[in-house]
Amino acid sequence: MTDTTTVGDLMGEAKRRAFKALAIFMGIAVYAGMLLYAGVHNYSLFVRGLREDLVIFALLGLFTMELSAVGLPLAIHFWTAPGVHRIAALAFYLADLALLAGNAVLDFHLNAGLPLTPWMRLYLDFMAPATPLLVGLMWSVLFILDPANRIRDMEMELAAAARMALANRIAEAAKAADVNEIVEGAAREMARDLVARAVGRPPRPLTAAKPSANGAAPEPDTERDDETRPIPKQLR
Repeated sequence: MTDTTTVGDLMGEAKRRAFKALAIFMGIAVYAGMLLYAGVHNYSLFVRGLREDLVIFALLGLFTMELSAVGLPLAIHFWTAPGVHRIAALAFYLADLALLAGNAVLDFHLNAGLPLTPWMRLYLDFMAPATPLLVGLMWSVLFILDPANRIRDMEMELAAAARMALANRIAEAAKAADVNEIVEGAAREMARDLVARAVGRPPRPLTAAKPSANGAAPEPDTERDDETRPIPKQLR
């Protein structure tokens, strides 16, 4: 199969790539100019509500709005997962641009001495001072909706279910006859010790039964003297 690409095709492809790069550069420049323009109005608006010694902190609100306008598009392209996470990021990005536009329009009216409409007055009194907080809330919601959190929650649920299943199996196994015998034997030993302490006799040390060589019943590790009191073998 022969390659039919001509010099004209190569030149056309190179021209398309050049125009594409130019368009991307111009788009980035326009976006940066928009952020600078909005930043000037946001800074002017935030400074109005602060004392002179706190004016520097107006930059915090400015950086919150501006960095969010840069970070949200990056999050949409490289972080958010398809579904609710990405839809929320898109909605928050549009809301952030709307807040930037609202602050710019409001600051323009204030600087120009134009009358404020009722909704502008409402926005100035209750929304404009809290716009950086709203942007922070948007990012908090995005972190909560991160699919990595759902995966971690599923792992924790599976681990809890496995522990619950193991506890149920242990409870069922504890009802077996051999387990009951062990518990009853331990209870008898503890009862003998308590009675011995009550009557002033030293408690007998707990001893484990040794299995016999022929597989018969376990042979106790004690022998009895004439008074039927158990005496350890090692003391005889």
